[in-house]
Amino acid sequence: MATFTYAVAGPVPIVSLKHLDPTLPPVLAGQNPTCSLLVLQKDFADTVGSPPASANYTQPRDCPFPWTRVVLELSVSASDLQKDRVAAIWIDGAEVLRTATPRPMAPGAFWRVRKDITRYATLLRRVASGGGGALSMMLENSNDILPGVFSANVSLHFYRGALSPSFRRLAAGFAAHPSIKGLYSEPADLIVPVSNPNGYYRSGFWLRIDNETHVPSTAITIPRNTYRAVLEIFVSYHGDDEFWYTNPLRSAYRHQPLPSNLSTPRANGGFRQVYATVDGRFVGGHIPFAVLYPSSINPYFWSPVAAIGAFDMPSYDLDLTPFLGFMLDGRPHDIGLGVQDAQPFWLVSANLHLWVDAWSDSVQAGLIEYISPPIKMNRNAEWRDKEGQSEINAEGLFRFTGWVSSSKGNLTTQVSQKIKFKGQVEVQNRGSTTQIELQNKERMMVAIQKGHQLLGRVQLYVEAPLQVQTSMVSAAGGALFQKSRLYHQLTEMVTLSEGQAMTTSTLTDRQDAEGSALMHGDAPVWGSGSTKSSYRYKDGSTCYLRNVNTAGGAVMMDTKSASCAAVADA
Repeated sequence: MATFTYAVAGPVPIVSLKHLDPTLPPVLAGQNPTCSLLVLQKDFADTVGSPPASANYTQPRDCPFPWTRVVLELSVSASDLQKDRVAAIWIDGAEVLRTATPRPMAPGAFWRVRKDITRYATLLRRVASGGGGALSMMLENSNDILPGVFSANVSLHFYRGALSPSFRRLAAGFAAHPSIKGLYSEPADLIVPVSNPNGYYRSGFWLRIDNETHVPSTAITIPRNTYRAVLEIFVSYHGDDEFWYTNPLRSAYRHQPLPSNLSTPRANGGFRQVYATVDGRFVGGHIPFAVLYPSSINPYFWSPVAAIGAFDMPSYDLDLTPFLGFMLDGRPHDIGLGVQDAQPFWLVSANLHLWVDAWSDSVQAGLIEYISPPIKMNRNAEWRDKEGQSEINAEGLFRFTGWVSSSKGNLTTQVSQKIKFKGQVEVQNRGSTTQIELQNKERMMVAIQKGHQLLGRVQLYVEAPLQVQTSMVSAAGGALFQKSRLYHQLTEMVTLSEGQAMTTSTLTDRQDAEGSALMHGDAPVWGSGSTKSSYRYKDGSTCYLRNVNTAGGAVMMDTKSASCAAVADA
């Protein structure tokens, strides 16, 4: 067992300049990369509406393919006070990271995001073959109100040789999102972006969704020898839907003054589903995990610890292999991205991961089963003026099965998914007290068979509860004094079967926070917050536990352990 504790000695500082994310690192300390490459350096000042910063890169000669692992590192510092922003990084137009910056409370704040991007090795392999490539970063910042400038460095770290056995399965990825890539040990042979093709010259590669009927699409032609396809979707929410998960359900609410920044102008409730279509046909979707931006609830909760999933925002996998029968004709097909019940606006993009049969010029495929009934929705609301309550319940069951005949044989892929969602909003005391409770559950299974023989199967269970209680009173000058409490948790359990072998991994990521703030509009005048973060990961005999407590902008306790006994007892 290795346990380390960092305690604050002497007077507690007002704020900590270093912001941190208490999640599982992509590699263990002491595992040094074979080589590292600084690709991009950029100061983001007044960049609203500007094209992304881009840099050409070529592979270092001492880092030839293949690599055991590739890690992307984003290091950022803020010169002064600034709002939080959403940023993204693309490699040749394919998104590899979406992140939210902290809300710097003092000059000199800094942080680092490290992400395993081995999944995107095909993009880097093309660079290694001599074609070169471009890495782009989008961070729209403004100095109209606050002076802070974000200075960013983007680096790639390449690893070769054996890594620690305890972390050998981390490439499967468990970080606040439904992931099926654990079933595919080898990265895809080809990655095709589903994004804005003019991203280099306009405001980034992401596509904008303004309402529930808006489904932007990209025409894509895939190789005729493709035998497997997985669509990975990135999303972030802004404007009227920045706090979609706290949205009450009340038609009369649309044109009334809002009791707090936890509500949105159109009170259509807090249910959202991110989904994809192929030539207009629904091919799957996910209820997004509610990532809390650093300005959410109480900004002092997230200084200096990040909310769950904020530094490495979730992506969502949809296995499209059952639908290859419609896509292998050598013609372009429209892949669309939508958000059910969306309000302005969502930023989305996707990567189509394709595995191709090197021994065949073309393969055959067909759809066997397509079950996609409308999601069952139950909406109830009772309001009297500014007081009342609303509830949304949603359930859905989807199942898609298809076959592909290639040099690997005739393989059948079955995808099944069950979702269950419940969102409640209660407002009391003439709108001054709000209580929000959200529960999101999902079960997903992807299985690959050859005849009656099961080759591989991944079963995923996700549960994500969120509770928020907020009370407010008016203060001088039109400000509001707000007291808040928060409970947020992510639980993931993944069972992976390959032949006769079966492994199970579990992740529990929890945060509890409480505090107060004096808010003028969306700007904090002063306040305080304390947050307790508990991260537990177990995969067979591999374990990782980290507890971080923060208060008053300082880290009060930070413990790490690799003991499975500690994980079991936590």
